[in-house]
Amino acid sequence: MAIINNTYIPTSEDERVFLENYDPNKYEKPSVTTDITVFTISEDNELSVLLIKRGGYPYKDKWAIPGGFVKIDESVDESARRELKEETNLDNFAIEQFGTFGEVDRDPRMRVISVAYMAFVPKNALSIKAGDDASDAKLFKIHIDLDGINFVSGNLTIKESDLAFDHADIIRTAIKRLRNRIDYTEDAFKLLKNPKSFTIYELKKIYETVKGQKEDSANFRRTFYRKYLKTNIVEETGEITENSGHRDAKLYRLVQS
Repeated sequence: MAIINNTYIPTSEDERVFLENYDPNKYEKPSVTTDITVFTISEDNELSVLLIKRGGYPYKDKWAIPGGFVKIDESVDESARRELKEETNLDNFAIEQFGTFGEVDRDPRMRVISVAYMAFVPKNALSIKAGDDASDAKLFKIHIDLDGINFVSGNLTIKESDLAFDHADIIRTAIKRLRNRIDYTEDAFKLLKNPKSFTIYELKKIYETVKGQKEDSANFRRTFYRKYLKTNIVEETGEITENSGHRDAKLYRLVQS
């Protein structure tokens, strides 16, 4: 096998003939979509997710996570970024692929396999604008109880069973993955209002919000120094907070790699 300028070159005459005569319709083809769970932290420190209201069938007027079909000439990563921009006006934010969803009947139109992503957006960076086939877009706080997830935006509350397609499953999986990976990735920094100026307290609140549990302050501070400061992932800015409602604290910034 040889690849020149991203073009596959057959290594034998037999292979060239095989490829020239290959019937691409020999097998049925499923369609492929990308779906993006957009996480942020609300002003009152609650984990929140971006939902769009579908403007067309199927599931017209139902709430869903942003997404759509992968074009024939784009990668799945390119598709996820394009759909996020087209449906919500969000661009240039970190996305992470975390799973594939392929139940046979997950889409009533046809056989569809979805590649799922997480996006991390600081609340102050959000500029939500519904577009493409979305009639509305809102941030919903995630409230989890024994009956499942409720999505709350002002006076509007949506149960997970009310979401389109299998998007409740995708969101549940995304939350689980985010909680599992936040201790060994830099996801928390992507949710900071300003990664160039933050306190240990701000970062701790993000950890607590994502994990749904309190962090011991002394242990968190020690972990912060060991994992982030001593490894040069973060550095001191030389400044301190003032008039923040808490006692003055050192400010840190994420070191750009």
